[in-house]
Amino acid sequence: MADIKVEIASPEQIEDLRDLTKHLVEELGEKFDPKRFDWGIRRRLYDPLQRHGILIALDEEENKVAGMIIAELRIDPFGTSEGYIKQFFLKENYRGKGYGRILLEKALEHLKKIKVEKVKVNLREEAKKASDLYKSMNFKKVFEVLELNLAK
Repeated sequence: MADIKVEIASPEQIEDLRDLTKHLVEELGEKFDPKRFDWGIRRRLYDPLQRHGILIALDEEENKVAGMIIAELRIDPFGTSEGYIKQFFLKENYRGKGYGRILLEKALEHLKKIKVEKVKVNLREEAKKASDLYKSMNFKKVFEVLELNLAK
């Protein structure tokens, strides 16, 4: 088992974040949009409220990036602070070894530190395997999201 270190992502790691996001998007059958990535990641890296919410997992033995998670702060219409897991991706060879749990635990620690009251995550149909991890960490199914793509 590799030594995994989780740290807050820095602007110097933007290319690693781009690579991970590209893998995630393509694994979900979507096309990677570099402009959308640049806008979204730069906002998250430099916004004072969001910048600590991008966590990156590093394999210290191989000196490689293993995965990332984006844990955002949101305020719902009723004024409750919510955490939201926006992206969560581990490279294939790191899956099923407990690294995802470590990364998710660190994200939850970050959200607790900034006084988030509850945490939400939407799972795509293609990412159902991840639901086992969330359920094992006491996440409960509350909503079912349906989507209609009007652009097609």
